[in-house]
Amino acid sequence: MPLPSLLKRAVAAGFLAIGVVLLLQPLFVGLLVGTRVQADLPAIRAHITQAFAGGYLAIDEQPTRFMHGGGHQFTECAGLLVAIDPEPDPLTAALHPIMHSPYVGPCGEVESLARGVATDKRTDYARYWHGYRVYLWPMLSVFSLETIRAVNLVLVYAATAFFFFGMRRALGATPALVFFIVLMSLTDIWRMWNITTHSLSTIVILAGAGLFAYVYPERRNLTLAIILAAAFGAVFNFVDFLINPPLLPMLLAFIVMATDLKRPAAIDKVTVIPAVLMAGFVALAFFGGYGLTWASEWTLAVLMSPDGEQAGSSILKQIALRLYGVEADSVVPMYPLIPTLTMILQAFISVGSVVVAALAGAMFVFLRAHWPAFDGRRFLLLSSPTLVSMAWFEILNNHTQTHSHFTYRSESAAIAIVFAAALLATDAPATWRSLLNDLWGAIKQRRAPAA
Repeated sequence: MPLPSLLKRAVAAGFLAIGVVLLLQPLFVGLLVGTRVQADLPAIRAHITQAFAGGYLAIDEQPTRFMHGGGHQFTECAGLLVAIDPEPDPLTAALHPIMHSPYVGPCGEVESLARGVATDKRTDYARYWHGYRVYLWPMLSVFSLETIRAVNLVLVYAATAFFFFGMRRALGATPALVFFIVLMSLTDIWRMWNITTHSLSTIVILAGAGLFAYVYPERRNLTLAIILAAAFGAVFNFVDFLINPPLLPMLLAFIVMATDLKRPAAIDKVTVIPAVLMAGFVALAFFGGYGLTWASEWTLAVLMSPDGEQAGSSILKQIALRLYGVEADSVVPMYPLIPTLTMILQAFISVGSVVVAALAGAMFVFLRAHWPAFDGRRFLLLSSPTLVSMAWFEILNNHTQTHSHFTYRSESAAIAIVFAAALLATDAPATWRSLLNDLWGAIKQRRAPAA
């Protein structure tokens, strides 16, 4: 497609995407208000109290039930604390949630509030949509927290499978499998079902990327891609707790690049410039939908607050803090590249690093054997979507480092992209079995002289 025509279509698609995102805002409000009206708060509080008694939650954030421990318990309790805001007006509860606590130790605070212990402490938490409540309110009204986490497990695993098969269709069997193994080895996606807020936002990421991987390679339609990306950004913001925002746009951009620059496409201006622009437009559309949805929430929060000026000031302070702010109890070094390096190191703390190390060895043997077939320019281009996460890490310096125990997941996906890009950039056949066989053959060859 000629460059002027591409730009015109991108602009037109951008306006359509804005319209779609704006239409989603009243839907978000309606969902929150409707589910809040039907929520059985006494039942919800009872189920939370039972979860503490049964060891599924703990005041010290260390549940005694082994499979239910770990993860970011702080976020889990914070979400539950927001969900039992006793505000009688559904619209106010939906759009201007207030925590009946000082928000210092949310697990202890939600346990007390669920038992009916009153406090005069209040924390304004209207800077998020808290759309995960659309799931928590009806579910906790009927089911125990243990049951809800079982449902979380099914949904996370279903979204993961859908994502894998979508990536397999977009990348091919071996690159997709390598990508998937690295991602799952370096993240806790496989066991995050015990933290509902993390589960829901990750389901949006995996299901969204999986859907995009099915749709884009088939149609390669820029307008549809931009509208989908913007809608994903809006929905993600609705349910997200600022957990892994750069992960989905990075995956969307990678799918575009892998589709448009897959062999035998030439690496020249005719193919590279449109591919880079389309990937950039898709990532930008996601952040546009994400940002517009957040701006809508902040506007509603200010309008719903009895002190709009104070509410606006609180939101601005949080924005400044999460960029380059300094917290007294969590001082992190504010230097360029430190956030990115921290994410890389955090990604390899997992025991799954052993699997990735073995896979890296297999990739090294494969690339060494097929080095003449390796296209360095194609590899760099296919790896370039990782810059999305890097930019986010550097811009949100404070948040990235303060919450490195879950923000690292985006870096793990970036590492997976690099592995897949290396295979996609090599004009030589590779299967999972051949990679492992070649690695084993190289190991045996090196051990032979010693024997």
